[in-house]
Amino acid sequence: MNACLLHTPPDRVVSGGFGGEVIFCVLLDLPASRHQKGSAVSQSGLFMLARLFSFLANSLFVAVIVGVAVPGTHRMVLPGAYGLAEIAPRVWTDAPGRASELLGLVEASRGRVEGFFGDHAPRPTLILCGTRSCARAFGIGGNGLSISDIAVMTAPGGLTVGTLTHEMTHSRLHRAMGPRNLVRQPYPTWFDEGLATHVANHPRGGGRVTAFSRTRIREVRRFWQWDDAFRALGVGRAYGSAAAEVAAIERAAGRAGLLELIARAEAGERFDSVLEEVLLR
Repeated sequence: MNACLLHTPPDRVVSGGFGGEVIFCVLLDLPASRHQKGSAVSQSGLFMLARLFSFLANSLFVAVIVGVAVPGTHRMVLPGAYGLAEIAPRVWTDAPGRASELLGLVEASRGRVEGFFGDHAPRPTLILCGTRSCARAFGIGGNGLSISDIAVMTAPGGLTVGTLTHEMTHSRLHRAMGPRNLVRQPYPTWFDEGLATHVANHPRGGGRVTAFSRTRIREVRRFWQWDDAFRALGVGRAYGSAAAEVAAIERAAGRAGLLELIARAEAGERFDSVLEEVLLR
């Protein structure tokens, strides 16, 4: 880094350092003119900007190192760097020898989603793990997960039409979700999970759906409340109850009414208000 302009006795020079560099600045003994005061302020500002830039650069460097070393879903950004092979555009796996089988699952699942919604499904990045070590490396705790309409990721147990359809339905439902929807979800979580289960007919089983379980599942408005429903009802019963609620909407309003509810909530209308409207027709 360039030193500040020097014009002072040596005993009046002060220095400050950051990141191994030394910055020399001047303390003038002469009374400061307006220009000199402005220059000092400018030099001080440059010094602070230099420190800030160095801090941010070092922070970014540390983040990159940690990101490379630590397993997690962030690895889907560069799956090839972690040993996965691209068997079709945006379709990655650690089992390229199963490419034909995996691509068949993808096309069948995508066809189900498009058949339900009547439009083209999003094309998120697909991470299809054939081994548990791959699933751990990419942070896939269960059988599958979706990240908005950006990525769908599955563990070995999720390499089924049921799981892929479920997660691709989430991707279709979330296609317009931006950062604001992390705060304001356009759909309550019970509907989000219920629709994915309804379209995929998966997962099923694990407990009888009752009036109590359906009432309990309607309380799950936000994504962080879903685990509470698991504990209260069990995994299979929670998914089944949410799917039963969505199926009831479709029976009452028809497929057209259900799709209208989705489209209007996606556009920003209040979900509950639109739901009430389509059910009263």
